[in-house]
Amino acid sequence: METTTAVPSLAQALDRLARRDRSALPVLSLYLNAQPDSRGKDHYSAFLRKELRGRREDFEPRSPGRESIEKDIERIERYVEDEVRPSANGIAIFACAGDDFFEPLQLDAPIAEHRLTVGDRPHLAPLARIVDRYPRHAVVQANTNTAHIYVFGRGRTIEREDLSSEKISRTDTGGWSQMRYQRHVEDHYLHHAKDVVEALERIVTEDRAQYVILCGDEVIVPLLQAELSKELEAKVVATLRLDIRTPEPEVLAAAEEALAAHLVNADRERVEALRGEWRAGRLAVAGRRDVLQALENGQVEELVISPALQTSVDDLVQRAISTSARVRFVDDPGLLAEMDGVLAALRYKPGAAARDDSAVAREVEA
Repeated sequence: METTTAVPSLAQALDRLARRDRSALPVLSLYLNAQPDSRGKDHYSAFLRKELRGRREDFEPRSPGRESIEKDIERIERYVEDEVRPSANGIAIFACAGDDFFEPLQLDAPIAEHRLTVGDRPHLAPLARIVDRYPRHAVVQANTNTAHIYVFGRGRTIEREDLSSEKISRTDTGGWSQMRYQRHVEDHYLHHAKDVVEALERIVTEDRAQYVILCGDEVIVPLLQAELSKELEAKVVATLRLDIRTPEPEVLAAAEEALAAHLVNADRERVEALRGEWRAGRLAVAGRRDVLQALENGQVEELVISPALQTSVDDLVQRAISTSARVRFVDDPGLLAEMDGVLAALRYKPGAAARDDSAVAREVEA
């Protein structure tokens, strides 16, 4: 059995960044698409030089803001030059030298476009989008005597575990009848499937995988499905016909494609469900004004938002993350057009909370 070491959760970094206090000094948020071209070259150096130096001119010479941003520019340029690994497809850097704050992230998941913003806190919408679009998912690649269990997330392999059982040959069975031999083979396959699912259950729990994809042939996949618990079965989003010899990068690519298709359908179903809640006046609100009010009240359980909502997306996402609300990005703007590009599931309605508070007060008085 071979296991690779798990990496820290990007979601944890996002939550930590969202909870930073506003700063009186400029906070830089830099996103770079570091995907190489066909010759293996990156194309962010020119953007970096132009944008970083240009932003410095927005501050008066010798002012605290100017001094802070100049230190940030030097540190960012040094970091990008010396410390970025060649395999990184995305780079996110958050910095404010005046607050002694510098947090770089190198991502295997791609960042769509270069972007630099300067504000009073980190700009997190692009990072939140990566967390939403590249969730952790476990993939089982198996045949009747071997299995590879992967945990993929953010465009990379987080963990891999290999399992195998002894192959059965006809010579091992001596003078067994065909029926006894067949029964022996089936028992062997079943035992192997049980071992694989037991390992999968443990890995999904330990690595907090949100989804499961099964890969194999027409023999092993039904055996695996029969052994899944109800909780694990609910996480399965696809079954793929992949040979056990399929290389890991191809397994990753096929799994990401299947997961992306599932997420598109899941987005549509989620929007329809919340639209029904909103129209019925139940646990959902829509539109920028009402959603913002619900976020300020700490009512939001899940924020569903279109990336095309340029003017408000950053503030809404920031508020959602800082109040532990889940953020879901919906790429099809038509799904949210009726709701002004944003929709939210609520933990409670204000009236219900007020009634609960009144009930508590009456109990205390009694």
